[in-house]
Amino acid sequence: MVKTFAVIGLGRMGYRTVLAGRAAGLELCSILDSAETPWGVTQDAELAPFVVSAFDDMIARGPDVVAISTTADSHYKLFNSLADAGIKTLLVEKPVACSVAHALAMAKRADQNTMQVLVNHNHRAWSVLHKIRAFDGDPRFGKLKSFTIVQGAGGIGNLGTHYFDLANWMFDANPTQVVAFGTQPEAANPRGAQFLDLGGTVMAAYPDKLRLVLEIGDDVGVIGGYEFRYEFGRVLMPFTSEPPRVFIRKPETREMPKHFYGAALEELPWDGFVSGDVVVHTTKVFEDLLTGNRSSGATLRDAAKALEMTAAARLSIERNTIMTLPLQGDDIDRVFSLA
Repeated sequence: MVKTFAVIGLGRMGYRTVLAGRAAGLELCSILDSAETPWGVTQDAELAPFVVSAFDDMIARGPDVVAISTTADSHYKLFNSLADAGIKTLLVEKPVACSVAHALAMAKRADQNTMQVLVNHNHRAWSVLHKIRAFDGDPRFGKLKSFTIVQGAGGIGNLGTHYFDLANWMFDANPTQVVAFGTQPEAANPRGAQFLDLGGTVMAAYPDKLRLVLEIGDDVGVIGGYEFRYEFGRVLMPFTSEPPRVFIRKPETREMPKHFYGAALEELPWDGFVSGDVVVHTTKVFEDLLTGNRSSGATLRDAAKALEMTAAARLSIERNTIMTLPLQGDDIDRVFSLA
């Protein structure tokens, strides 16, 4: 029997979530959105009959799966309302919440209610990143040591949380320290003027001297790219629509000391490239929800760790200091205006 799904929020991400849920084999039964004409309806008028403006009306249509595709400030309340209504299978957009305390409370309640919940940190679903992750420990590459992301047109919270989760997944570890230097947005947040999502440069230290550098300027209007650095190799990916370039030390230089400057590299071909696609990746997260897998989305506790890095970065900017993780005391309860 085909399972049904509902989506809360029919903006740009909500519309993509509708496409992804259908691609995963689910049958759409309802969409909750209070706008007179939700953005997704302007893209597909046939979605209009599914739209309801009241939470109870959405629940009355009996969805098996619900996707929360609203801004982060509503996630915690919606999650609890859905849990109260007996919904057991949920997809939640990122950032998972606006405070670490709320994210952890969501994880605790999901465990208590035996709920199946994934957060749409869907970089985990991209086959290209799985392949790059598998290079870690390959004798040709050695251990992954450093991950640098250069991004623009966004902030530490909305986009940065994606990259924090990606780094944690790539390293299979959580950071111990975070320091950040902020920039100020040059215009109102497109998701709403009430949201403040600073850009800046974030550095995170992980066990075993692993490190992340995220340069995500909201004062920069161009997309950057990724670089993964291993003991003996590097992977460059300036665009998600083009294959990465992969380099390793030539065999005759591989045994030389790491500090040997100028060791020659050779480029390896990339076979089977698949371009990044949010709808395709979100489809895989839905499929994981239906099968009980954990390969494509983040758990609530994973997402809480990524959110904690966002909180630590914002606190580091405010206090001009290095933040130690995990956060303690009032810092866990601090609510940020994330979209």
